[in-house]
Amino acid sequence: MGRDTPLPCPLRPLSGDPLHLRLNDLFRLPPDHFTFPAVLKAAGAIQDLEIGRQLHAAAVKFGYHTRPVSVANTLITFYAKCSDIDSVWKVFDRIHDRDQVSWNSMISAFCMFEEWDLALNLFRYMMEESAEAPSSFTLVSVVSACSNLRRRDGLRMGKQVHCYGLRTGLYSSEKTFTKNSLISMYAKLGRVKDSSMLFEQFDCRDIVTWNTMISSLAQNGQFEEAVLVFRQMLGCSLRPDGITMSSVLPACSGLENFDWGREIHAHVMRNDGLRQNSFVGSALVDMYCSCGRVEHGRRVFDRIPERRLGLWNAMISGYAQNELDEEALSLFIDMEMDAGFTPNATTISSVLPACVRSASFPRKEDIHGYVVKRGFEGDRYVQNALLDMYARAGMLAISEKIFKSMEDRDVVSWNTMIMGYVINESYGDAFNLLCEMQGVRVAAMAEDQDGSSYAADKPNCVTLITVLPAYPCICNPKSLGFRCCSGSALVDMYAKCGSLRHSRRAFNQMTKRNAITWNVLIMAYGMNGLGVEALRLLQEMVTRGNQGDNVKPNEVTFISVFAACSHSGMVAEGLEIFHRMKSDYGIQPTPEHYACVVDLLGRAGKLAQAYDLICSMETGRARAGAWSSLLGACRVHRNVELGEIAASHLLQLEPHVASHYVLLSNIYASAGLWAQAMEVRRNMKEIGVRKEPGCSWIEVGDEVHQFMVGDLLHPKNEQVQQYLESLWERMRKEGYLPDTSCVLHDVDDSQKEMLLCGHSEKVAIAFGILNSAPGSVIRVAKNLRVCNDCHAAAKFISKIVEREIVLRDVRRFHHFKNGSCSCGDYW
Repeated sequence: MGRDTPLPCPLRPLSGDPLHLRLNDLFRLPPDHFTFPAVLKAAGAIQDLEIGRQLHAAAVKFGYHTRPVSVANTLITFYAKCSDIDSVWKVFDRIHDRDQVSWNSMISAFCMFEEWDLALNLFRYMMEESAEAPSSFTLVSVVSACSNLRRRDGLRMGKQVHCYGLRTGLYSSEKTFTKNSLISMYAKLGRVKDSSMLFEQFDCRDIVTWNTMISSLAQNGQFEEAVLVFRQMLGCSLRPDGITMSSVLPACSGLENFDWGREIHAHVMRNDGLRQNSFVGSALVDMYCSCGRVEHGRRVFDRIPERRLGLWNAMISGYAQNELDEEALSLFIDMEMDAGFTPNATTISSVLPACVRSASFPRKEDIHGYVVKRGFEGDRYVQNALLDMYARAGMLAISEKIFKSMEDRDVVSWNTMIMGYVINESYGDAFNLLCEMQGVRVAAMAEDQDGSSYAADKPNCVTLITVLPAYPCICNPKSLGFRCCSGSALVDMYAKCGSLRHSRRAFNQMTKRNAITWNVLIMAYGMNGLGVEALRLLQEMVTRGNQGDNVKPNEVTFISVFAACSHSGMVAEGLEIFHRMKSDYGIQPTPEHYACVVDLLGRAGKLAQAYDLICSMETGRARAGAWSSLLGACRVHRNVELGEIAASHLLQLEPHVASHYVLLSNIYASAGLWAQAMEVRRNMKEIGVRKEPGCSWIEVGDEVHQFMVGDLLHPKNEQVQQYLESLWERMRKEGYLPDTSCVLHDVDDSQKEMLLCGHSEKVAIAFGILNSAPGSVIRVAKNLRVCNDCHAAAKFISKIVEREIVLRDVRRFHHFKNGSCSCGDYW
């Protein structure tokens, strides 16, 4: 820490700026040691390095640069705010009598420069060499440094600091800011449960506490929990600020929940201070664009007069995400040319996909040159976008070179490179990279002593969807070297995609299987209505176990078996296995097994027998699953009496579960008891329970499209509705009659038919037919049980358009082909 160059000369006038003139007037009188901290703080606020240096020179002239120490402490903070780390070091080094504030200012300065190791080393030096003890402010900076280390190191040191604070009383309940820093640290290091535990134990919560917890949950992908904490905050009569809204809105984006996002927007509109907030506007734009409502996002963008760079980035990204490439590029030009903003790494990574798809950029390499010119070639997000660009342009070698040069890959980096191989039909390379990705994660987990996993390298659903098309093209599966865990994941992946043939093929190619693998395939057969094959697989599993294969059925196996029997109407077979579970397999039936058997009986219409089975169970919460199965069966078979009994038990055990109210209301509506149905709905509203809206998804190309019931906001809605109308007429000519009993509203038949036409799975199927190659399979997923009318309509559509339709609802798969369904109309 040298004492080399002399400090600047005393203050001289630089211009006619009023601040400079006033400061020169000030120095006509001799200042004291109270003057310098005040004016240095003002200079730091405007980050005027030149005037601050002149103030420093004046402090030296008047002898206040070392004593009292308050002037030197303020100088440290000033230089830190102006990003002059060399001057920070020099000032600190020249302080002979450092007090607690000196150390705190220096540690805080290192955190501002993101020199986390230096901040922690200085903290250690303070503890060992200084007579000054750390304060609560010291620990806040140290905790911030810990949260930015590698997870293992950060957790180890963060826990030590936490313990020190508890032992010394620096984390007392009155010091809210210290608890807030701990909540944030644990969340950043992937320990959200620890953050939540601290939050729950914390009585003196302020707005920062709530904001920290909401942000922590949202950033760790726990979106529903983030919204729940936000609602709890509103219940405590706390008024949300801009940070609150900017923290909770990304959770709505992650859930793609348009309704929740609109509710939060309504809160914003009621607060004048939030309506014009650029950060809140950015979050709103992102939320609307994530939900496919780009025009809503643009309206928010246009209404904010003072737009910051983040708001421009959000709108450009929203356009690009929704493949409105010309709009994204036009706005990017407006941002640079008209608004005068310099793009950052986020801007570049947002606009790059639009450049790749746009015909305005025939030479994609030119875009890379622009990235290098701007100095963003080392940014991870920009690198991910470049990976995708070159892969889609067929330049895999350049993609590979970028990928291998990346020091800090995330799951998007891996997925993008895997997708690049798949696009270019390098299927073997795609699977090898998947295995490498798994290997990196396993190594990281082994290194992590506290057992937490590194989510960055963990394959997610996008990884599996990405690699799915490659599997059937692998000629030599042995080259993949399947481990038991990855093989089970593949079996499960194909099963959940409705591709039972590929799921069985992956299963057959595994040299070693565990109980999980067997259970996944049994469940897959059951969900596709192949109960006989599921029972045959159970018997094979038992036989292999008896032959020394070290595998035997467990509790989950029988849940899968009973589900298979239930979906195939195999009541006798399922009951026989249930009664022999303990004697033949050594498995004591659990409440989950009882619930499955109640579902088996109820689906077959044996409601009285199902009720008797529930009555034979242990009382209390253990019956909740069984009562739920019975209530669902009463809805199917329109049994009001037993439905009321089941619902009364459920509403006592689980009063906040929306599906119980919905099923009871639907039972009443099916029986024409509209007054009772409305009463149930009113009760739901009074206690704040909301029904999950019907929603269907379909993947077309590289994009997943979501449709809500009665959805009119999809960009291609008009085209889809016109096609549905023509399809409706063709279906009627083939003998289709709408099942208006599926409409649970007290309206006339014509209105009921209109409502049926808007069911989300019908809209998704129509969209798939219009936007996929003739003869290809239409695959749709739905979050609720498919209704009778949509089931009948799908059969007619499959015959008319000569396409196979695979529809997965919350219960099972339906394969529609040539006018019939694989379930045999039993579901």
